[in-house]
Order: sequence, then structure tokens, then C-alpha cells
Amino acid sequence: MTPEQERQRGQDAKRLLEEPLLVEAFNTLEQEIIDKWKTAPARDVEGREKLWTMLHLLQRTRAHLESVMASGRLAEATLAQRLKHAIGRNSSL
Repeated sequence: MTPEQERQRGQDAKRLLEEPLLVEAFNTLEQEIIDKWKTAPARDVEGREKLWTMLHLLQRTRAHLESVMASGRLAEATLAQRLKHAIGRNSSL
């Protein structure tokens, strides 16, 4: 993937992570899962395991978007450095 593509993906991920409806969805689902886990009977091991898996997947989804966003920032810095280097090379001609 090119730095330009990574930068765009990072910007897309940032936009998603800042989208109020998606933020609300992540927070609401997380809280619902935690609440259900807290009130689940101790004997319902399978149910509690499913809730833990759901919470883990939700957190991994958020972490993936955050990782893509961070990669985009890195790509943006790389592109800025390349531009700075290219401008410096051209100004010395």
C-alpha cells in the first residue's frame, strides 16, 4: 500500500472514530455487554464467555480503527518528510 493510500485510510478511520453515531454505538454496546456480564448468573459460564467474546471483539474493532489511524499519521509524516526533502533539493538547484 502506498503512503498516500495509508494516509487516506488513516483519515477515514479518524473520521469514523470521531463520528458521533459510531462513538455512541461503541459506547452503548460496550456498556450493555458489561451490564449483562455483571448480572449474568455465575453458573452461566457459557453465556458469560459469549459476552466476554463480544466485548473483546468490540474492543478489537475499535483498536483496529485506531491502528489504521496511527498508520495514516505515520504515512502523512513520511509524505511530509519526502516533500520537505524534495523542496530542499529543488531550492539548491
